[in-house]
Amino acid sequence: MPGSEFGAIPQLLPPGRPESTEPFSGDYEIFWSIYIRCNNKRKVRQVHIPALEALIGQPHGGKGWVLENEDYNEDRDRSLQRIVAVQRLNGPYNDRFLIDFMKTLYSLSPYWTIQARLDPSHPHGVYVNARFTRETAPEAPAVVDAMVELEGNFTDGMGGESGRYLGTGQRIGGDSAAGGS
Repeated sequence: MPGSEFGAIPQLLPPGRPESTEPFSGDYEIFWSIYIRCNNKRKVRQVHIPALEALIGQPHGGKGWVLENEDYNEDRDRSLQRIVAVQRLNGPYNDRFLIDFMKTLYSLSPYWTIQARLDPSHPHGVYVNARFTRETAPEAPAVVDAMVELEGNFTDGMGGESGRYLGTGQRIGGDSAAGGS
C-alpha cells in the first residue's frame, strides 16, 4: 500500500488482484522450500525427509513433499536436492498461527533471518518470510538452505490452488503435493 511502512515487504500476490483497504480475513498457507545436501533422491525420501518430519511435523498434511527435478539447470550444485510443501491454515488469522510457525522454525534451526508484517488488519494479512542458510558443514538432516513463508492464501477465490510453481512448471499445492514421497 502506498505510504504504508509495510509496503516494502516483497509478498507475492496473484496477478490482477484488486487493491483493497479492508482487512484480510481469508485462509492462510505456509510455503516451505528446503535444500538438502544429498546426491541420492531415494536417500532424501527415505532418510532426510523423515528426519525433517521428526523435527517439524508434516507441513504438507501427510501428502508428501514435492522433490523438485532441477535437471534443466546446468549450473546448479548436483548434491543439493530441493523439497517443497504447502500447508493450508484455515483463517482468519489468530496468534496461534504465528506461535506454532515460530516453534516449527526454531525446531529446525536457531538461526533465521526473519522479515514480517504482523498486522492482521492489513489488506494482505499477516506475512512472515523466514530465511536460513547454513554457514558451516551440514549436520543431519543436512539442510543447507531453507525459505519459509506464512502468508494469506489469495488463491481461494481463484480455484483453491496455490499459485506457486516449481522451476519445472509443476504446480505446488492441493493434491499435486502427493508426487514427492
